[in-house]
Amino acid sequence: MAKRKTGDKLGDIRAATIAEVVVSGSSAASVNAIAKRAGLAVGTIYRYYDSKDQLLRATYMAIKGEIHQSMIDAADNVTDSKAKVQSMWFANLHFAHKEPKSFLFAELIVNDTILTLEDREKIAQMAHDIRTVIETAISDGVIRDITLDSIMTVLSAPVMQLGRATALSGEAPDPARSAEIFSLCWRAIEA
Repeated sequence: MAKRKTGDKLGDIRAATIAEVVVSGSSAASVNAIAKRAGLAVGTIYRYYDSKDQLLRATYMAIKGEIHQSMIDAADNVTDSKAKVQSMWFANLHFAHKEPKSFLFAELIVNDTILTLEDREKIAQMAHDIRTVIETAISDGVIRDITLDSIMTVLSAPVMQLGRATALSGEAPDPARSAEIFSLCWRAIEA
């Protein structure tokens, strides 16, 4: 394949990495296949990344950061605690619809052993940001005073399931069904 000399090489590499992992899985995805998919020489990828693991890590961390930022931005746009939690929940679902391959990529990599201690610390900080919103809702008397892990499970499992279904179907989630599922989650944790 001919090498391109212009364009957004990092964007092309990212898009190709996501597409290859979603189709082949992280273990089977190779730098050669990613390079071919991106229309670049293998050496071009190695100019930016030392290894396949570093490429996968960087792509995962970028996506994880985007999902997190969309949730935090959504929470920052409302004032009351319930609205913050609800906004974050729907932001996650919106990301799955807007960026289905990225959402699926993050799902595939989340349990991978390629993440470094530094990556895990960044992810822990993101989780802390989300937990802070929930702790505030507990303090405000909006959410029951139960363990944060229980609350996180009740909120995250359904939205991840819904997000996965949305990403795989390519169709926008049904608003009424999404609202109904959030309502069920909310009733389980509300004060």
